[in-house]
Amino acid sequence: MVDKYDISKVMDEYGDDDFGFSAVSEAEYNKVISEKTDTLEEYEQKLDQLEKLVLPFFTKLLRTADKEYIYWPNRKKLVENQIQRILTLTRG
Repeated sequence: MVDKYDISKVMDEYGDDDFGFSAVSEAEYNKVISEKTDTLEEYEQKLDQLEKLVLPFFTKLLRTADKEYIYWPNRKKLVENQIQRILTLTRG
């Protein structure tokens, strides 16, 4: 099969448009990972807690999908409180 496009020329066209990521060596990666203090179990617990904060909202929306309007009095304070709980969980 003959290559239709010269990949190196295509790469040159896009230059430094790297979407904000860079490559690292395995040693660099392992160094960063070894410095992390959170364990897999801690991440799983946080994800479980986050799920419990978010999914009730979405399941309620799904159960009422046939309704054209949502009646939600005093939602500003409720939403702000939920945002604070999520940020506390995700940002510490």
